[in-house]
Amino acid sequence: MAEQIGLPIAGQSGKAGSMNIVFRADLSRHVAHRPSVLYWVMRPGAHLGGIGMGLVRMVRPWDEWLLTWGYDIDQPPPEVDEATARDIVHDLVGDTTIDVEITSTSLWTVNHSYATEYSRGRVFCAGDAVHRHPPSNGLGSNTSIQDSYNLAWKLAMVLRGEAGPGLLDTYTAERAPVGRQIVDRANLSRDQFGPIFAALGIAGGGDDEGIVAGLAACRADDAEGVKRRQALHEAIELKNYEFNAHGVELNQRYSSGAVIPDDAPPEVWERDPELFHQPTTRPGAKLPHAWLVDEHGERLSTLDLVGRGEFTVVTGLAGGAWVSAAEELSLRAVRIGDAGVRDAYGDWRRVSDLDEAGCLLVRPDGHVAWRSVSDVPSGHVGVLRDVLNRVLHRKFPPS
Repeated sequence: MAEQIGLPIAGQSGKAGSMNIVFRADLSRHVAHRPSVLYWVMRPGAHLGGIGMGLVRMVRPWDEWLLTWGYDIDQPPPEVDEATARDIVHDLVGDTTIDVEITSTSLWTVNHSYATEYSRGRVFCAGDAVHRHPPSNGLGSNTSIQDSYNLAWKLAMVLRGEAGPGLLDTYTAERAPVGRQIVDRANLSRDQFGPIFAALGIAGGGDDEGIVAGLAACRADDAEGVKRRQALHEAIELKNYEFNAHGVELNQRYSSGAVIPDDAPPEVWERDPELFHQPTTRPGAKLPHAWLVDEHGERLSTLDLVGRGEFTVVTGLAGGAWVSAAEELSLRAVRIGDAGVRDAYGDWRRVSDLDEAGCLLVRPDGHVAWRSVSDVPSGHVGVLRDVLNRVLHRKFPPS
């Protein structure tokens, strides 16, 4: 669809080939003592896939699995019948005595491509249509759902006459940078297996003797062995960027006409912004999670207080004027500190960067549209009305 409506697609398609094999087999004797969801397997003697390395992912412990295996994209795609698939499973697992039932096979290509625009005329695209990447980092479904959340509330409000059509232009402005980041990160994570192969001494090929020699060199007790083990340790640490990249997942900052920035100084990243989440209430960021306590003494997240297709005003116990203004404008309001939303652990105070009489306007998708760090002298209704008009690209409030 993206190509059919003429969306510009940047990057590269078909940079590598992969196959999926879904199978049933009892692998408990190999994995039950080291339970995991995903196993990378490097095995000398594996004759299909270049360097004898593949992925085995648990579908159901410990007898249903997905194996991912590479093939040469410059050659014709392989024909993977049931016998071939079973051989690949036996070959990679390294145990030919296991009974294997093949349930499905499929081929797919690794892409590094993303749309720089997400809409054309009345057609809007989301998900894999506009960001195509390998499953590294596991962000494909999340990113697609985020696209949908971003677009859905905007479409709904425009169609209901509650927002101007300019609001729809913010979809590309907000989501295209995220899509590109996800594509780049997923492909970089895939490429970062290279240093592991280099440390093992098998970067140039995957023959049996090369793998055996590389592993032996890493186990040697001489100076070369020390050097190799250090290099391998550093290479494995790079995989944090694939499996623990909380910043990539959560540090999205929208900049568009549906966000009103404040006069705060530029954000300073205290730790690696790809690895570590840095919560903030800055406009454009996702509302930070903080545990609160409801009227029954049960924990309640700040994330549970917003959304549901509505804008939400969030303030503190001293922000009664904002609550009154929100009610006059038919907005949902939450006053943290009230009996049903107590900041019993001080989590909200630590992450909010707000005075008790400050205010956030949170969009239906959970992102902060605007904030006032402290109270305003007067005119709370007018302030909120003007903010809403700007965010929703409307000249006048709806009747």
